Amino acid sequence: MREKALRANLWLGLAGLAGASAFLAAGVPFVKTWFYSLAWWSFILFMDGLNVRLRGTSPLSQSVRDFAAAAFLSVPAWLVFEMANLRLRNWSYHGLPSGTAERWLGYFVAFATVIPALRELGDFFSGLLERTLRAGPGLRVGPGARRALAVLGFAALGLPLLWPEAFFPLVWVGFVFLLDPANEKLGGPSLLRDLAEGRRSRLAGWMSAGLAAGILWELWNWGAGAHWRYHIPWLDFGRIFQMPVLGYGGFVPFGLEIFALSAFLFALREKIRRRRGAVLAAAAFLLAFDLLAFRLIDLHSVH
Repeated sequence: MREKALRANLWLGLAGLAGASAFLAAGVPFVKTWFYSLAWWSFILFMDGLNVRLRGTSPLSQSVRDFAAAAFLSVPAWLVFEMANLRLRNWSYHGLPSGTAERWLGYFVAFATVIPALRELGDFFSGLLERTLRAGPGLRVGPGARRALAVLGFAALGLPLLWPEAFFPLVWVGFVFLLDPANEKLGGPSLLRDLAEGRRSRLAGWMSAGLAAGILWELWNWGAGAHWRYHIPWLDFGRIFQMPVLGYGGFVPFGLEIFALSAFLFALREKIRRRRGAVLAAAAFLLAFDLLAFRLIDLHSVH
């Protein structure tokens, strides 16, 4: 019965996406405001059902608790980029609900989709590519190179904050270099470990997931009432939907960033999950960070 329900998510997700699109086209105010979140959560259900059918497994089938944790951790993970945007000023939000409670609920529900969506897409593309990207010679990275990658990650995250107009694209690659060596050391999923073992499907799969998610982000943002707009210093040409055409290239490493961030957060979660007090303290800290970030978004990014 459980497997049938998981397989049925494909049709439930399709129905939700079709219904949300139809109501958006009809101009229903609630759907116009909440379309982005309705579309993404429907798509996540669809992808989970598709993964179950094609791969026999999916994030939701493996653990409902881990799926919920991914959604919860997704919010502060994305808010790191929102905090960077306070300096970068690369995007702003428009058409959001006027009430604070509804607006903040909208932030949480929308930002909670990032890690679950990319996990579903990453698993899907990785599974497809396993058939074509067979294991090959390993590429081992020594301790010195790992330290260099960490320094490169710090630089990629720091330079945009110091000189945002010149270096703003680097914010979309920094966490890959900074966190993947740490993930390998913590024993979690790691691209460096995959490469050392000659496996490339996860690397290519999550890059593909980032690009696919980026196209859908921009498509569903384009028609929504509550939406964002870009303000790009020197790449602002050839827009497709709201995004300048070269900006789509940033979604490719962003997929790897979300892989690295989620692996790191789950590794930390694993270390404290048996200590109830530590779990509650961490959850309270993250919620406090979420609320502070929501307030700063209201003040600086909402128009």
